[in-house]
Amino acid sequence: MRPAHVHFLVDAPGYEPLVTHVFIEGDKYLDSDVVFGVKDELIARVEKRSDPTMPDGKKADGPWHLMTYDFRVKPGEGAAPKPLGVKVTETA
Repeated sequence: MRPAHVHFLVDAPGYEPLVTHVFIEGDKYLDSDVVFGVKDELIARVEKRSDPTMPDGKKADGPWHLMTYDFRVKPGEGAAPKPLGVKVTETA
């Protein structure tokens, strides 16, 4: 089994694109990942929150979860892969 994780594609002008995943602290499969992808620096804590307002300013209808992780990207150039399932339109 794979431990719980979230995939990210981070892309910003002037930086190399970053494709990675972040694992959820406390998952029972962290020490037995079948593809050996877990590294300590890729584990993040997820907090259950009950604040009335979420970080994006929207009203919360109930408890919500917050994952905090600092991504570090290298200065440079590059093309990020296009996300799967997203229709990309060209500008005229």
